[in-house]
Amino acid sequence: SFCGRTSKRRAGRALRRARRSRRSIGGPWTRARNLKAKEAVDHEMRVVTALCVIRAAGAIAVETADRKPSTPPPPKYNLTRALLLAEASYCTATEDQPLLPAELRKTIIVTKVVDNHATRAVIGWDASDRSLFVSFRGTENDRNWWQDAKFVKIRPYADYKDVAVERGFWRWYNFLKEDVAHQLTKAKAKFDPTTLFTPVRFYGHSAGGAVAVLAAFDQLRGNVYNSTKLKGSYTFGCPRVGSAAFAKAFTSLLGDAENWRVTHRDDVVPHLPQEDLGYLHTPREAYQRDEVKADLIYCADSASKEDDACSNSCYPLGCTSVVDHLSYLGLVQGIGGCVEL
Repeated sequence: SFCGRTSKRRAGRALRRARRSRRSIGGPWTRARNLKAKEAVDHEMRVVTALCVIRAAGAIAVETADRKPSTPPPPKYNLTRALLLAEASYCTATEDQPLLPAELRKTIIVTKVVDNHATRAVIGWDASDRSLFVSFRGTENDRNWWQDAKFVKIRPYADYKDVAVERGFWRWYNFLKEDVAHQLTKAKAKFDPTTLFTPVRFYGHSAGGAVAVLAAFDQLRGNVYNSTKLKGSYTFGCPRVGSAAFAKAFTSLLGDAENWRVTHRDDVVPHLPQEDLGYLHTPREAYQRDEVKADLIYCADSASKEDDACSNSCYPLGCTSVVDHLSYLGLVQGIGGCVEL
């Protein structure tokens, strides 16, 4: 190696200088001179070793900085089905008359619809794989809720004191949290009473996606949605929910659970609140680049960095589309999508 060769060369030079010094005085080496020569060689070796350590540290730092997160495998769960369940929060007003797409009617049982301060949660049972689900709506205003938003971070977690989340999303989630936990307990008792931990998935579009992510974080932290285990969190057009510390903490707890956020072309909402304000998305991103086609790119984002080749590729000037926000995988989202059911 470079450092090995350099060490030998410099040590050799030091030894030759010491020998020349001996010959110049015309006599044999004394013990003192031997010691001085050895000290010179040792000094050269220490200098080379220090230089090599600095060089190696620099190389590691450059390699780490340049290394990109690996592209993840595709999701295990069908994202079109997840999208239809996210849409259910806009369309289903009562559990007695759930307004669901035809693809869901054979397997989805809505057990409760919770409405509070214009937020909504649709809770139920998915017979297709024996799991619980919650579909969240953050607000009735699906078109421009963000225009008057004043994004403010708060730190509400005693067990994660450095984690910050957006105050408005936190409030919307807490309007629903207690009732959702109670209704999940009831649904589990009805459909899966003997299983120790029943799988649960959370879905949401737009602000409802932010609420779904906060619910998933609570489930992962424990002591909220008892007797369940997170199977996945799936959001569409979701804003940034919290700080970089939140993204890191969320990801560290995921384990085998999935967390997918789907973005669409120039959708404005995934770029709010801005990274410059200290917010960061949780991974993983699936990016729909085409206006209509449901072909997805699975992005190389991580808990510390978003993938600038995906949704961020339109930032800062091009990410302004409300139309893209209300259309995902070729399907209309929001209240406007309910008329097609």
